[in-house]
Amino acid sequence: MPNRKRHYPSEIKTTKQGTFRQRRPGEVARKAEIYISAYKLALEQIPADQKCRRPNISLRIHVSISRQLKAGETDAQVIAIVAVKEVLVPESTG
Repeated sequence: MPNRKRHYPSEIKTTKQGTFRQRRPGEVARKAEIYISAYKLALEQIPADQKCRRPNISLRIHVSISRQLKAGETDAQVIAIVAVKEVLVPESTG
């Protein structure tokens, strides 16, 4: 089979399962540190009675933080503030 030229950047890997972007060294560790910091900050801001009344609150914080990290947010304090706002604001019914 002849050598073929790549038509995609070197950071993209193609396998049988699909095409994936390879992560830069340290990227996963950096995101993990941001996640942990944001999660701790967010959990500290939620009152104990709210934690008892709403048992799924930790899951909602996790989902909010993960979504923000995927969107590219890098400041743990901003991520935590937005996560707390999303969790504590009553859901609108309609």
